[in-house]
Amino acid sequence: MIGSKFNYLNDEETGLLKERVFDLLANYGVKLDPHPELFGLLAEAGAEVDRDTGMVRFPRKVMEDLMALAPGSFKLGARDPEKSLALPRPDGTFYGRSAGGCPGWIDPETGEHGKVTKEKFAGWVRVINHLDEVNLLSMLFCGDAPIKTADVHSLSVVLKHTDKSIWVQPYSTDSLEYLISLGKVAAGGAAELAANPVISMIVCSLTPRTFKKMDLEAILLSAKAGVPIQACSLPGAGGTSPATLPGTVLLATAEILAMTVMAQAVKPGTPVVACPIIFSTDMRTGRSLQSSVESMRAACMAVQFIKKAFDLPAHDYGSGSDAPIVDEQAAAESATLTAWMAASGQDILGGAGQLEVATTASPLQLIMDNEILAMARRMVAPAGLDDDQLGWEAIIGTNPGQHFMTSDHTLKHCREAFNPQNFIRMTRDAWRRDSGKSLMERVLEDYRRIMDLENPAAASPELAREIDAVVQAADKKLVG
Repeated sequence: MIGSKFNYLNDEETGLLKERVFDLLANYGVKLDPHPELFGLLAEAGAEVDRDTGMVRFPRKVMEDLMALAPGSFKLGARDPEKSLALPRPDGTFYGRSAGGCPGWIDPETGEHGKVTKEKFAGWVRVINHLDEVNLLSMLFCGDAPIKTADVHSLSVVLKHTDKSIWVQPYSTDSLEYLISLGKVAAGGAAELAANPVISMIVCSLTPRTFKKMDLEAILLSAKAGVPIQACSLPGAGGTSPATLPGTVLLATAEILAMTVMAQAVKPGTPVVACPIIFSTDMRTGRSLQSSVESMRAACMAVQFIKKAFDLPAHDYGSGSDAPIVDEQAAAESATLTAWMAASGQDILGGAGQLEVATTASPLQLIMDNEILAMARRMVAPAGLDDDQLGWEAIIGTNPGQHFMTSDHTLKHCREAFNPQNFIRMTRDAWRRDSGKSLMERVLEDYRRIMDLENPAAASPELAREIDAVVQAADKKLVG
């Protein structure tokens, strides 16, 4: 767990908010679409289930018992097991995740806006393979795939082009079995998927306090398959949740806990990542915002509260902008968001490369966000206080008025400072002699360099054929 440098809630406020979460779930509950199997499992676990109305209430003792089954630490797997993500991160910092769900695309060469295609998405994944700070990949929405199987096609692209961990966004109830089948194929079988969950499944509430059939089925099938669940609440303050930020945090937390206990009722010990992805509503236009001050503040508050009160790993936006293009606003908003969310103690910072409130993907923004994530991770890394880190021998061995430039201690540590890839530290004259190029010109050159490299994580021909077979089966049944 990252040592947070600030706290929105003190112990008394945390306790008060926790009591209200339990009160809301015990006395008012949540509404579920009809799902006989899940209704039965929840009733067996002690929840109060009204099958006629779909209302489910969770007595406090039931909540506490089920929440105790949710692990506080686990791994998100990857096709390359060396790239699995241990939560919390052992070094006390965080992981980065790429943008997800975006249908829009900004061409890095022309700046033109268009639709994501499978070919563009494959290139996007290839870039991520060379970005050390982007450890978890999301699916973009490929506009050239059949609508009914767009999620299956998108996941197939990721699986064929990366060996990093993947979080999956289902688009329909019918496609869920194919998404999990693709996970089994990539992992090497059902047992292998449970042991090395190469995918994790996004499950969302329909705020306020409602759950669709697709998400209930996603909880059921994922828990049975051993696939970790990313429990997402996406409230919009002033729209689908209270305009006040603590009220939005209360509602988001209750929805996430409801999904967590549903998963435990299906299979005790199912890993759950809490995702309080909070938006604010621009009251002048009605537009949702992800990088407003209000959104950032509420997200920080929610992350800190959930981790402190319920000991769940937390995942939220940590990159991204409300701006429609890669410009100064995008750079400022993304950097601010990254810094605050990193300092809040978050385990996964999502959204690298996303613009226009998570609807547009930009490879150039992605590369820049990778560098911002690297700087933020260095900022929140724990510091040791042994004699070596204190430089004790160097200090007492250096006379007053002397310097440390030639000391053995400086030589030992001189290469430990963060070395940026695209941000520069030259003098003006050196910069002019070097190229005189702007940051975005340097980022574009970096993009071109990466795209000229071979993909180190491409699936084998045999695995690619198995993946294609699952996609073809989905198209045949769901598209016709």
